[in-house]
Amino acid sequence: MLGSIKLLHLKGYEGEIHEDVNTSGAFVLETCQRTLVLTTFVEKLPKVEHEIYEGDAAYHFLLETICGLKSRLKGESEIVSQFKQAYSKYLKGEYRSKVIMKVLEKLFKDAKDIRSSFLKEIGQQSYTGIAKKILLDNSKGKRVLILGSGKLAKDAIRNLSKKFDIYISARNEEKLDEIKKEFSGTSIHVIDWLQKEKYLSFDSIINTIGAKRTLFDEEFFNNFNPEKQLFIDLGSPSILKTTMSSSEGVYKLDDIFNHGKQLDEQKSQKISKAQLAIQDAVNKRRRNLRHSYPITWAELEF
Repeated sequence: MLGSIKLLHLKGYEGEIHEDVNTSGAFVLETCQRTLVLTTFVEKLPKVEHEIYEGDAAYHFLLETICGLKSRLKGESEIVSQFKQAYSKYLKGEYRSKVIMKVLEKLFKDAKDIRSSFLKEIGQQSYTGIAKKILLDNSKGKRVLILGSGKLAKDAIRNLSKKFDIYISARNEEKLDEIKKEFSGTSIHVIDWLQKEKYLSFDSIINTIGAKRTLFDEEFFNNFNPEKQLFIDLGSPSILKTTMSSSEGVYKLDDIFNHGKQLDEQKSQKISKAQLAIQDAVNKRRRNLRHSYPITWAELEF
């Protein structure tokens, strides 16, 4: 069974994957760093740069990815949620492959075992976790405005709500209502979307939105006070267009990654052990995937 899978990897892909590749029956994961298409056949190849993995190599790549070892921030945990969301979407699709479903169930199980055994402390170092550290080290006040209403925005609320006063602004009012219900025990104040004059009244702004258009340009930052304010951009593609840097209170994704690199030496030994465990898991699945048993979501919780 493992020998029948094929994995298409497009790094930094920003196109419409369903237009470039036949994804019927395929599992698709789209993140800011890569797009993965797991299938049992490849009808046509995209014209953009790509890599193809088959069998053991495909499962190995998937396992390294879900364990955060392919991410720029090694061991980050957001990738697990992205896999789960993509899998939930796959289960609702019209066409599903029993082979792919079985492989993904085993993947979740193996990733849970490896992360809990080798990457638990590393995995706690997430994008919003590093943003929190930057705020704690540099922020001059407690009022934090979060831009966006997706998974990253929710992670920011979880990470920051105990230390900071949370405000949120997003275009999608329905998702904002869902967030207020989900975090009913947390005081969250909603600010009207793109009220930039109001935005500039906050001590810190954390953007979680990625888009191909600019939302905050030099005109906005001309009124930004780097001595009293911070702006942390976690979105990809970035919605900022400014020459201001971290020394002026504006932190971009590269700054987040650089913070993560400072921890890489501490992580390296654990990552090496995790990589050995990944290879062991691949060998195990090659032998026994044909003899599978049902796995429940409860068993796959990280």
